[in-house]
Amino acid sequence: LYSLLNGDTKSKWHEQMFFMYDSGPVWIPPSTKHRRIGHLSDEDDRHSNDDQATDVSSSEAEEEAERRQDALPRDALGARARERLERRIRRVQGLERGAIADAMMFAIDHAHAADEVVDVICRAILDPEALPLDRLGKLLLVSDILHNSSAQVANAWRLRQAFELRLSEIFGELARVFRAIDARLRAESFRRQVLGVLAVWQAWMMFPEDRLQSLAAGFTKL
Repeated sequence: LYSLLNGDTKSKWHEQMFFMYDSGPVWIPPSTKHRRIGHLSDEDDRHSNDDQATDVSSSEAEEEAERRQDALPRDALGARARERLERRIRRVQGLERGAIADAMMFAIDHAHAADEVVDVICRAILDPEALPLDRLGKLLLVSDILHNSSAQVANAWRLRQAFELRLSEIFGELARVFRAIDARLRAESFRRQVLGVLAVWQAWMMFPEDRLQSLAAGFTKL
């Protein structure tokens, strides 16, 4: 209802996250691409799902073969899995929810290698060539992973633990990017979205409240 009152329609809407009211919770709209997918015929959808399942099955078999051949330790990601993860993270451009969801599911499925998974994601956020909007997309990826880190999946909790060790590094870089944005409106949008993620984490009780407040204060400090 809120989006309809602000000019959106049932078939087309803005995809950027926003606040319905000051200091309120952040709302992240679904991707319009998901709507278009729903218009595929049953036959097209079935073929698409079959092709995707075949690709995933083949890639997972290659990962397992590499693991056996190289005698990789259980907590290692492996070259093939790392390449697949990096490819998914590169697809996270802007706030496209489909790409974020795909990368999130891959990370959860590979939680046994939590330290490596988190390192790959953090490298993407810290990349000096990354655009501000792409960094926000990857921050939402971090948030989605954290939200699902309590799932009944082996080692999923380790992702939260690994991210906690990198929070200061992540938000320190986001603060640097925020201060470097010249356009006032774009800077304000970036600020609100980063603080919105921290507010969501506080609502989820994801990390100690004083830690989150410290991150927020450091991000906004001039």
